[in-house]
Amino acid sequence: MRRPGIALLVVLGSFAMPSAAPAQAPLLTPSQFAAIDAVYVAFAPFQDGATSAERATARAACTALGSADALRSTLRRACFAQLGIGQALGQSERCKGRRPCLLGARAVRRALTDYLAFSRAANRAVVELGLTSACSRELRRSAGELLYITRMRSLFVQLERALRVGSRRLADSAQRRLKALRAPDSRSVEQTREDFRAGCAPPG
Repeated sequence: MRRPGIALLVVLGSFAMPSAAPAQAPLLTPSQFAAIDAVYVAFAPFQDGATSAERATARAACTALGSADALRSTLRRACFAQLGIGQALGQSERCKGRRPCLLGARAVRRALTDYLAFSRAANRAVVELGLTSACSRELRRSAGELLYITRMRSLFVQLERALRVGSRRLADSAQRRLKALRAPDSRSVEQTREDFRAGCAPPG
């Protein structure tokens, strides 16, 4: 899954001192930057399907985000939720029979719900930091991405309901609509990483 970003408020200087220069927006610390950059690197193979070793590398990158501050902690949860979506989608795509496919659809729906919750929490953490607009845009999940995930979740709710009642017509309809969904960000993982590095790299 691609990870776009969003915009944020820039902190201005005090109106009580009109002659003072505007306050500088804070930057990511070197450790924050390195941990987030490692996630981009780890997720790059997922564009073409990832091996078990590559998935393990991605899990390690998510873990390495740690919980030293609110930003890293919320991004770590969103990172694991993103991995959970991929795992659940694989389970859903490989299922055979109504019961296994019902469980697969339910797993995807729950993973998407987790991703939405943790992504919104991460967005709030980014906003509270008051980073530069370029960096904030890359760190935050865009409204378009969250809408895309919300629509996907709604369709998996429909698929889950169709499988529960045994309606082939409703299940086929939900699956057709899922195939028609298009992600709002067409950038490759490599490009999103370049944009992140350009917008968020600390000096030096």
